[in-house]
Amino acid sequence: MSNLGDLATSIHTTEFDSAASPTSNLISGWLDANLGKLNNVLFTSFSGSNGEVAGLNLEEQNIYKEMYLYHYYTKQTRNTIRGIADDTNGNIISVRDGDNAITFVNKNEVSKVYKSLARDSYDALETLIANYNSYQASPRQVGGIEAGIESED
Repeated sequence: MSNLGDLATSIHTTEFDSAASPTSNLISGWLDANLGKLNNVLFTSFSGSNGEVAGLNLEEQNIYKEMYLYHYYTKQTRNTIRGIADDTNGNIISVRDGDNAITFVNKNEVSKVYKSLARDSYDALETLIANYNSYQASPRQVGGIEAGIESED
């Protein structure tokens, strides 16, 4: 299995438990199609073919995973909001008549939860990217005793 396939399987296993969740193949396809986004935020130049990306270490994989989760939660928010807009039952939450009761899911609240999850994921992503770029940066110039130049006394 490719390293993007391994990462997709890891995301699917650790983040999603239900059958309604995205499959490893869908996640892998998104990872393969959005490698440029990872390069843009990390100032890197990862490339590869058939799901094989050379040099993708644990730090980059963790950032890529968080990018996918942000994408997933944002997409779920949009889909839930679309469901609210297309709802023909007038957003009825609960109806009771004697012993009978009908209850619908409050899609507005579900949308708020997904939006909150997306926000949390985005905040974590921002932190991961800032730390990565800070710690992976190399100095542009070295002077003084760090330069390793000895004087000719």
